[in-house]
Amino acid sequence: GGGGGGRGMVFFSRPPVSGQRYTSSDWLRNMRSLLLQSTVLTRISGHLLFNVVVALLGASWFYGSPDTFLNLGAAGHVMVGTALSLLLVFRTSSAYDRFWEARKILQAVVDNCRGLARVAPTALPSRQGIDFARMIVVFPYMLRLHLTNRGQAPVGDSPEMHDVLRFFDNDQLKTVDSHFSKPFATLSIMNQMLHHSNAKFPGEAMEETLSLLPQRTVLQRNVNNLAANVGACERIQGCPVPLYYSRHLSRFLTIWSATLPLVLAPMLHWWSVPVIAAICWSLFSIEEVGHMVEEPFYALPDDQVQTRRVADVIKRDTVNIFKQQLGVDIETRKLLDRRHGGAVGRQGGVVRPLMMSGMAYA
Repeated sequence: GGGGGGRGMVFFSRPPVSGQRYTSSDWLRNMRSLLLQSTVLTRISGHLLFNVVVALLGASWFYGSPDTFLNLGAAGHVMVGTALSLLLVFRTSSAYDRFWEARKILQAVVDNCRGLARVAPTALPSRQGIDFARMIVVFPYMLRLHLTNRGQAPVGDSPEMHDVLRFFDNDQLKTVDSHFSKPFATLSIMNQMLHHSNAKFPGEAMEETLSLLPQRTVLQRNVNNLAANVGACERIQGCPVPLYYSRHLSRFLTIWSATLPLVLAPMLHWWSVPVIAAICWSLFSIEEVGHMVEEPFYALPDDQVQTRRVADVIKRDTVNIFKQQLGVDIETRKLLDRRHGGAVGRQGGVVRPLMMSGMAYA
């Protein structure tokens, strides 16, 4: 935006912080955080402790009664370990594919919402366009609640939703709270706002309706695309990697690692205990990372799939597009003075109108 004296409106603010990225310079901090801050280590601690105890028992057996010790030899574990490695790699790769697909779907949500925000100011009368834009802002937050298994509670019960409540009317909030799927309830409200897309809005000339019909068709198509995006997210959320595969891999890994002392104790003696602990930690961690990445919307810590950032980006862009194109703050429904960035109300008892599609927004 621009204006005199350096006081022009700033339409596009600093983007939200992106996801954390690991760099090679983080290796020391990463190692220091292993014991006290590692989420993966916490999740596998029970399984790991079991195998450490088994390794201690194996080493004690070898030292206490070497003549009766069952030495399995290394050949069998090497051969079976190759198959186990392939299973772990395939499991982790399948899980990462689900994570990346989820991220691509969320990017499609961003693209569709930006398309709605870009077309709505010129396709709808100002009042309806602002109401529609408020639902664009609300939608990604409702999707986030739905995908993080918090969709059954009222919107107001979530502390992070308090800022979003300002974009709801009372009736809209009741409708969304009463619906099983909050994102679909939001899309239903948007569909109701577009139900005149093939007819004219009150006070709108038929010629204008016909000229704007292609743009309103674009809005409807983007709303339908958002509904498809919700369904794609629910497919990832509700259809995990087959349970039989995960259970077989877990059993295979447990048996292989539990019999490892029978291979390493004769070779490494008491040193077999820390060596087995390190081997089990590495393999169990790979398996657990696969379990975590498999459920990208709520199992990963720190919102790695970026649902909150997606919602914040859509909110920022929608608000700024309407400020730029119409000079309206959609949160407060107030007109903005483009020269000074302030809200404009009544001037001399006369409401300053915003003309849009033949309608005056007061």
